[in-house]
Amino acid sequence: MSQPLIAARKVPVRAREARPDTGGRPELRVVVPPAVRRLRLPLPVACVVLLSLGLFGLLMTNIAIAGDAYRITDLQVTSQRLADQQQAAQESLAAQSAPQALASRAAELGMVPAPAPVHLTADGAVGTPTAAPEPTPEPAQTTAEDTDAAPGTASPGTTAPAASR
Repeated sequence: MSQPLIAARKVPVRAREARPDTGGRPELRVVVPPAVRRLRLPLPVACVVLLSLGLFGLLMTNIAIAGDAYRITDLQVTSQRLADQQQAAQESLAAQSAPQALASRAAELGMVPAPAPVHLTADGAVGTPTAAPEPTPEPAQTTAEDTDAAPGTASPGTTAPAASR
């Protein structure tokens, strides 16, 4: 669209020649558009705005990364605390599962060690079984629940004494 206008500007101005009468129509001529004055300000303004937005975006990204770093540090501290609690719980379980602890808890419950097992001999005879030893009665430990219960009734978590047969 601008090519014909540029070409029209470069055409030398001709002297008006006498032309035949066109019958009352006006003579056509090329109209040259007025010179447009361009502003050179939008490009620097656009560059400054673009750089400002880039720096603002970079700042917001940096703030988000720093916030995430603090959150990660807090979660690592929490994770370490929970790992320590888990290790303490495993050590407690291992201590309660030790043979000495199991034997003492079994004795508290009135359990006795098993007698020697009976084996078959080489000729097919059965060995002589022995009876388990009688448990030694330990003094009964009274709890707050036992003192609240009426005499002759069982408190929760205990069994009632067996009736004589």
